[in-house]
Amino acid sequence: MNSIDYYIEDIQACIQKFCINIDPSELTNTHHDLYTDAITEHKKLFIDLMFCTSEDEINFKTEAMISYAIDHNILYMFIYGELITLARSLLGKLIEENNCDDLTLINRHFVAHEERIATLYLSKYLEQMHHKYDLRISHVLQLEDKKLMIHYEDHLQWMKRLITYVEHSKDANYPELCHTNCEFGKWLHSTTLSYLITTSHYKIIENLHVNLHDLAANVVKYAQKQDLQSATLIHFIQRIDYTSLEIGNEIAILSEIEVSSKDSLTDLLSRRLFDTYGHLAGDNVLKDFANLLRETFRQSDYLFRFGGEEFLILLPSTSEDAGYALANNLCEATRLREVNSEGTIIHYTLSAGVLFIPYDSSLEINENLLKSYLNKVDGKMYLAKKNGRNRIE
Repeated sequence: MNSIDYYIEDIQACIQKFCINIDPSELTNTHHDLYTDAITEHKKLFIDLMFCTSEDEINFKTEAMISYAIDHNILYMFIYGELITLARSLLGKLIEENNCDDLTLINRHFVAHEERIATLYLSKYLEQMHHKYDLRISHVLQLEDKKLMIHYEDHLQWMKRLITYVEHSKDANYPELCHTNCEFGKWLHSTTLSYLITTSHYKIIENLHVNLHDLAANVVKYAQKQDLQSATLIHFIQRIDYTSLEIGNEIAILSEIEVSSKDSLTDLLSRRLFDTYGHLAGDNVLKDFANLLRETFRQSDYLFRFGGEEFLILLPSTSEDAGYALANNLCEATRLREVNSEGTIIHYTLSAGVLFIPYDSSLEINENLLKSYLNKVDGKMYLAKKNGRNRIE
C-alpha cells in the first residue's frame, strides 16, 4: 500500500508518543516469564507489524504477535488500545493536512488490521481455553477426595461445550443456558445444598453463576449473527472465562472450609422424627431449621450441613461470650418452632457444642490440629445430648 509506505516515518513518530517504556526489575535477570518482560517483547512485535506494507508480511507478523500475546496472557483490549491510539494519531495528522484521499485509505488499512487481529485473537484464545479446561478437568479427576470439586467438574464440562459452540456456531448444540437447569445449577439450587448454606460464599457463587449464564446466553445469540464482530465475542468470552475461574476459586474455598472447620457442631433430634413421621416431615424440619439459621446468623458467618442431622456453624471474629449467646439464642428459638407437615404439628430440639478458638500465630494449621478441634467440639455436643438435650455445652 503506497500510502502506508509514504507515512512510515509518521507511524514511527506516533508510536514514540504512546510507547510505554517498562524498566524490568533487577530481579528479572533470573526470570524470563514476567509480565513486564512480555509487554516489552509484545511492543516490539507490534511495532514490526505496523511497519509492514505487503499483505503476506502483515499476515505473518500478525500471526507472530497474536501467538505471543496469547501465550503470555496479554489482553486483546491492550492490543486494541495500541492500534486505536496509533490510528487516531495518524488520522488526526491527515485531517489537519486536509488530506482526504489518504485519510480514507489509511482508515481502511487500520480497520483491516483491527479485523485481522480480532479474528485471529479469538481463534487462538478459544484454542487456549480448550487446553486450559481440559487441564482443569484432568486436575479434578486426579484428586483423591474431590469433595465439592466434583460439582465444579460439571461446570468445566459445560464451559467446554460453550467454547466448542463459539468455535463452530453452525448448529444449535450449545450448552444449557438456564442457570438452574445445568448440572452445576441443579446441585447449587438443590434442597441438600440449601441445608448446607453459607450466608456469604453461597450467595457469591450463586451471583457468579447467574451472571455466567447471562453472558453465555448473549454469546450464543450473538454468535448466530452473520455480521458478528470478533472483538465483541472476545469481550464476552474473556468475561465468561474470568467468572468461571472465580466460581472455581469459591468452590475450592468451600471445599477447604467443609474439611477444616468442623470445630462447632449442632445436632437436631431428627432420627426419631424421620422414623415416626416419615422423610417428608424430616425434610420439612430441616428446611425450617435452615430458615432459622438464615434468620439468626450474620452474612459473614459460615453455615454448613455436616452429616445427616448435624450442622457446622463458624463465627469469625466473635468472642467466646458472644458465641455462647448466639448458640443459646438458637437453642431457645429452635425449642419454640412449630412445623406443620400434612396437618401434623411437629416440635424439635437442638443440642450443640461450642468451641472458642483464640488466634495464635505460633500454631501451625495442620490436619492434626483440625482433628483436635473436631474431637473437642464433638465431645461437647454429645455431652449436651447426654445431659438432657435441647442445651448448649
